[in-house]
Amino acid sequence: MLSAVARRKAAKAAAESSSVPSSKPPSPPSPPSPPSPPASSPTPNPVSVTKSKRAWSPSAPLADSSDEDAPESSGVVDPTSSAISPIPSTSRKLERTTLSTFHPVLGQNFCVVPESAYTANEKAIILVLHPNESVALVGAYTLCVLHGSVSLLGVTLSPSDTNHHIFAPRSSPLPILSWAVAHQPGSCTYAIPSTIRLQQNSTAILIRYLDTGIEGLGRICRVFENVFKPPGDSNAFKNIQLPGITLITHSTKDIHPFTLPHSWETALASIDDTQDLDIGTAPVCLVRGPKKSGKSTFARTLVNRLLDRYHRAAFLECDLGQSEFTPGGMVALNVVESYIFGQPPFTHPSLPYRAHYIGSTTPRSSPSHYLSAVQSLLETYKLELQFSTLIDGPPLGDERIQDSIPLVVNTMGWTKGLGADLNMRIEEIVEPSHVFEIDGPEEWGWPAPLHSQHIPQQPTFVSFTQTKVRTLIKLEPIPSESTNTYHSAVDHRNLNILSYFHAIFPELPPSSSSSSSSSPSLLKQMTATSWDASLPLCARYPYEVDCIRAFDDIFLTGPGCEDVVPSELSRVLNGAIVGLISCDPHATSTVSSQFTSTSSNGSQLPYTPSQTPPDPAFSACHGLALIRGITLPLNPPSPYMHILTPLPTRLLLHTRTLVKGELELPIWGMLDFREGEEGGVAGVERGHVPYLQWGKGGGVGSEKRRARRNLMRKGQA
Repeated sequence: MLSAVARRKAAKAAAESSSVPSSKPPSPPSPPSPPSPPASSPTPNPVSVTKSKRAWSPSAPLADSSDEDAPESSGVVDPTSSAISPIPSTSRKLERTTLSTFHPVLGQNFCVVPESAYTANEKAIILVLHPNESVALVGAYTLCVLHGSVSLLGVTLSPSDTNHHIFAPRSSPLPILSWAVAHQPGSCTYAIPSTIRLQQNSTAILIRYLDTGIEGLGRICRVFENVFKPPGDSNAFKNIQLPGITLITHSTKDIHPFTLPHSWETALASIDDTQDLDIGTAPVCLVRGPKKSGKSTFARTLVNRLLDRYHRAAFLECDLGQSEFTPGGMVALNVVESYIFGQPPFTHPSLPYRAHYIGSTTPRSSPSHYLSAVQSLLETYKLELQFSTLIDGPPLGDERIQDSIPLVVNTMGWTKGLGADLNMRIEEIVEPSHVFEIDGPEEWGWPAPLHSQHIPQQPTFVSFTQTKVRTLIKLEPIPSESTNTYHSAVDHRNLNILSYFHAIFPELPPSSSSSSSSSPSLLKQMTATSWDASLPLCARYPYEVDCIRAFDDIFLTGPGCEDVVPSELSRVLNGAIVGLISCDPHATSTVSSQFTSTSSNGSQLPYTPSQTPPDPAFSACHGLALIRGITLPLNPPSPYMHILTPLPTRLLLHTRTLVKGELELPIWGMLDFREGEEGGVAGVERGHVPYLQWGKGGGVGSEKRRARRNLMRKGQA
């Protein structure tokens, strides 16, 4: 007994005198100048002192999809792993990073322009940047380069009369305007005031407030409220005498700059090589990698760099959960003809050139339909876009390539199991000339972890113009500091849907209404110009549609759709998001007979249970719609729907098919933000609204169940 007490006292004394964490055995005293530790045994990270989290557990569900609500990482890593660098803890104090080295001095490098100098009723400012100066702004504004060159989001802009639309909310990494060396000549017709001291190597830019109504989306989705306004720290911003625009001096806990990794810049620089240019060959680029590695960010930057050489670029979106130009649940092919200077996708919702509605944020339930949609869009690109002859005349002085359009394919971040098989099949279908692979550790869902912390600084790239075989270019993931941790992927997905339904799209030209197979038949980028957030969705005037005359068929997709009987279809469609589909009339000859058979079953809607969705080869999705209500009168049997959709009226002429999937309206879209902070619907408090549950429920089984797909059968062991 005494020996046991003595041993405990000795162990306690040794633990108190040791400086090594308690998770490791105590080491003997070392000399004052210890030797440098070997590379195989890194210095313990103070973050890993706490209880570590296993990289994989056979008893824990595996988050293998980028579009599922995976639990957030705790920031704790396995101390035994030496293949990746430790992830810093989010609780650690953030260092302040200088974002704006530009210091405005009125009358020297800063000038307030009268309202009538450039455009009527618009106040503007002129900033003069000198070498090594940069400026970060929060808000929605337009940028016009008057003199010199400026670098923005990996693109160098030269003087021109073009007003670039820039959206810089605090919910995403801020774009930094930096002085750049002029790489190509340009001219701007705007006159520079004589009060501005302009040097030969300086850059003058014109900044104006962009009034689009996008700030009103924060009233609808309260998670993003005031994201276009300055932060709460008054020492982090300066007033530049332009309403709606604020200069940010340094980073805060919710403001981070957009940084372009060195390997990204090296890869993008290969696009600028124009030697031995082959005009008839346009690159086909595919971006792949794990989730949260920056795939969408790199794909967006790649499109901007391609627009330096090509008049237009095509973008094929294969990520159903994090779509760039359309709401989630769609595989879309978009035509881009102007730079994308809006970091979050909700700032540039667009009408696709061709799209197919899957109806879910993951292709898990319909992988064959998903692959058929991707293959159909690729065939559309090869037949109609790659060597298009419908391009109208370019602006005077535009020397970019016009008769060929490059393609950028953005894949999903689901890289294990079925997701890996789908991505591999997509790569086989696309046959890319260049593959940009973003590496990542295994816990991000990437099968091949990094064996080195640093990527080679000068990899060897092959120019697009000299490519004869597929070229693989490996990139490092985007720094974790560049991603905003206050808004999850689900928050951005919800705001993307709400932004779509409140967007105002430009009217299509008359020739676009003659095509029933694609959305705009002209190669135009149809991006929303403004947003109407004055009224909630429950208070807006809908279309009243006669279901018998307007629709030929209604489809249901997703798990459990085969169990919906015709008499219950009105309950399923009430308050649902549906895809507006146009089908080839020669491929839908059995629609009338199907409707006759369903009418005998007592249904007033053209619906047949267990019906497969329209074939992507003979159909196209023009956009989404919200069915706000269904009226089923008894006499006469003519049901009506109240439908909300932002699509131009000319596109609605061809949408005679509805497809309802798993995609649902976010709860923010159901509330009436006019009711105050608590919200409600039609004057009823949200706590008393029928069928509306706010927050988590109580009791056993109230939480969302997650399927365990990481268990192997006996024969698979």
